[in-house]
Formats: sequence, structure tokens, C-alpha cells
Amino acid sequence: MDFKSLLLIAILGCYFCAVTHVSGDCYFSFPKNDSNRPVLYKKIGSRKTLIHTDGLSRYDINDGEVITIDCETRILSPIEGEGLRSFDLNCTDSRMPVFGYPVSNIKVWCDSVKWNLYESSEHFDWCPPPMSSYLLARPLDNVYEYLAGVCYNFEQQQIQSLYNAAGYQFSKYKHPSRLENYSPLVEIKDIPKKFIPRRIDASQFSSEETREFMQFAKYENHAVIQDPQLYKDYFDRFGGLLEMDWWPSLRLGNWYFYEKALRQHIEDDKAIYDILAGVSGAVTVPSQNKIHPKNYTMIDMFYGYNQRVPLYVWHYLKSPRENGKDLVVIGVNSAFIDFYNDENDLIFCTDICHQIDWLKMVRSTFRYKTMGLIFCCDVNEVRRSSHLEGFPLASE
Repeated sequence: MDFKSLLLIAILGCYFCAVTHVSGDCYFSFPKNDSNRPVLYKKIGSRKTLIHTDGLSRYDINDGEVITIDCETRILSPIEGEGLRSFDLNCTDSRMPVFGYPVSNIKVWCDSVKWNLYESSEHFDWCPPPMSSYLLARPLDNVYEYLAGVCYNFEQQQIQSLYNAAGYQFSKYKHPSRLENYSPLVEIKDIPKKFIPRRIDASQFSSEETREFMQFAKYENHAVIQDPQLYKDYFDRFGGLLEMDWWPSLRLGNWYFYEKALRQHIEDDKAIYDILAGVSGAVTVPSQNKIHPKNYTMIDMFYGYNQRVPLYVWHYLKSPRENGKDLVVIGVNSAFIDFYNDENDLIFCTDICHQIDWLKMVRSTFRYKTMGLIFCCDVNEVRRSSHLEGFPLASE
């Protein structure tokens, strides 16, 4: 046998060896929709360790390896496992016995996490009557798991506050700590039909002067939750329940930069917070003095059925950790700041934004009025000021 024949046999042998090795592995394919993806754990003796699969479309399982497939809700596919929450895969000789059927690869679909809206059995401490208290929750193993608490103002037909948790990726801290004191009473169905998103329009105002100012301001209706990932994952199906009238320059300006910095801080510093997000006060519009045209007075503004645009949007960041620092961040939701005699008429506390390390890259624009004023407060100073309706008292 000549050298070329030997070389060809060697190459073919290596090829078939490689093919045999690849085909000897089992693999797991992920659904495209993140909400249907299960979590994978590798079994090491009597313990399990999380497998990080972000961005992967498949995961190769080595021969002899045992993998646990876990759904936060329940398995939808394969149909033989429907209703279960987890099962093990054991790859042996390129095959995995899955509910009695040997396969070399498998795709598992989990049921999407679905949060329901319930009337709370009691009013939240921070949501006294006539406000209405609601729980975003889901039944899980004969108990309820809580995503958020909603305080809703029916008179204004607008959210008053939202209480939820914020944690870093892979953090187990996903649910606010104080909602266990409340229980679901009545489920509210057809939420988008009951809480219809409203659209503020300049034509809704009777005063020509107010119409002109509101045409300039162009207030829009958007969710009080502006963290895009948090909204997409949990809060995008609740219609007008979570919406407020936003001044776009604040929402897309300094509030956007604040929310981005907060998310970066949570991920980089492995921070966790209970966040009470709320709205307070009412925007007033300038009215020109007919005798002295250069002078303006600020007048109340109503539209629809006694509805008003909130003056403040705020976050109360409460850290559950012993060494955590609590903070209140407040945005001024007014397009008419220049008409106030002094911006200190709006800023009612000692601004401490400069003391917050994770805000240092964004706080330089917080006093630019065209991007929306933002200031930061000590929690106790906010309590003493009584400027923010729905803000928790010291005993809460």
C-alpha cells in the first residue's frame, strides 16, 4: 500500500472518529422566546450548580452527564412531561431516556409566567382610602407569589404608586418584602378593558391659553415603570393601570439617564432594592396677566373628569440589606419650570444627588430644565416635608 493510500485511510479514520465523537453527545435546544426558556442545572454528586445559558440556542450534554431541566412555572412540551416543573436528563451512549423515549436531542418549553391582578384584602399602609390597593400575584403551589403592589387613584383615573423589587441578574431577590402581610381577595380580569389607556390632548382644555401651552408641552401617557427590561418582562400587559401623564423631555431626558444609572448600579454592585414608584402633586400652567403682560401666575389645570397631570414622579429606593442606603429620587414633571419665580419653589429638600456615587456619570444634567429637573432627598426629610402624597410614614 503506497503512502497516499495510507494517508487517505488515516484522514478518513480521523473524520469518522470526529463524527462519532460529535454524534455521541446529546444536546438541548432552547426556545426562541425567553419567557419559555427553562433553567438548566448540572448535577455534581448530591449537589446542583446553575448552568449560565444566556445567549445560547443549544447546550451540549456530555456522555455520562446528568442535567436537571427546571421550569419556574410548569412544562408545556414535551407533552409527556406536561404539568411537571422539572426532570433530569442523563446522556448515555448518545441517547437520553425522556419519559420512556430514547432521544439524542430535546427542546423543552415552559409555560410563560402569568401575573394576575387581585384586589387586596386590606389597604396597603401607604395607600389609605379612598385609594384602592391591588396585588399583582400568581398562585404557586397552593400559595401566592407577589410581583408588585399597586395603589390606584380612581378619582384621577391614574396610578398613585407601584411597589416592586429590583435585583441584579440571577439574583433570587425578585419580590418585594412587605406584601406577604396582604392577601388576594378578588381577581380582576380583562385588565386592558377596565383600565383603558388614556391620551391627553390639548383640545381637552377649555381655556385657549391652556390649550396653547399644552400643545407646546405634548404630555404623553406611558407606564410609571420606565426600566425597559423590567417593563418587557413583567408589566407590559396591564394596560392603563400603570400609566401616567409624562412630560417627554423628563421621561426621555434626565429620568432615562437616572433609570439607566440605577440599572447599571444594580448589576455592577449586585444591589437589591424595594422600590416604591409614585406620582404626586399637580402641574400648573402659566396664565398671563392682562394688565402686566410680562407677569404670569400659575393656575390649576384640569382635563377630562377632574384629571390632573402629576407634578412629581419619584422613586423611594429602600435597601433590604443592613448596610444599604435608602434614597428618594424625584423628577419634576413640568414643562413650565421657567415660569416659577424660583426653582426652589419646586425643590423641597436638600439635594444630595452629588453624594450618590452611582449617579456621578449622569447627575451633571439633573438641573437642566429642558431635560427635566431631578433632585435627591434623604428619606426622613421627605417624610417631614409632606410634599409627596402616598409616601410612607416613619412607622411603615
